[in-house]
Amino acid sequence: MSEANKALVRRYYQEVMGDLAGIDEIVAADFVDHHFPPEMPAGAAGVRKFFVEFAGSLFSDMRVEIEFLLAEADKVDCHFVFFARHTGGSDDAPATGNAIRLPAISTFRIADGKLAEAWEIFDSALLAQQMQ
Repeated sequence: MSEANKALVRRYYQEVMGDLAGIDEIVAADFVDHHFPPEMPAGAAGVRKFFVEFAGSLFSDMRVEIEFLLAEADKVDCHFVFFARHTGGSDDAPATGNAIRLPAISTFRIADGKLAEAWEIFDSALLAQQMQ
């Protein structure tokens, strides 16, 4: 079970850094990622909205390198590094073109073979510094 859960998390990152075509097969209809902005809908629609409209409006060349995964019971911790280029912005925070390297940890809860919930920890000050 642990290896299958780890494989599900690996596939999630392949999908969200790709075209999101198979995301409905990976996340539950009521999937909630607790680090997404509160206005994001649940399920695959929220994942698409976050990675296309929110993250996609700020960053290009996004990729994730998974360093390692830890699995126990229905949880998987994913230690990874997010890489991107800051190519989008607003009048208050214009795009810089800076390279982004952001280590992070996500914890996923799996239920019935799909991702049910996610939480993420990252250094928001480091991200802000790299976007200046």
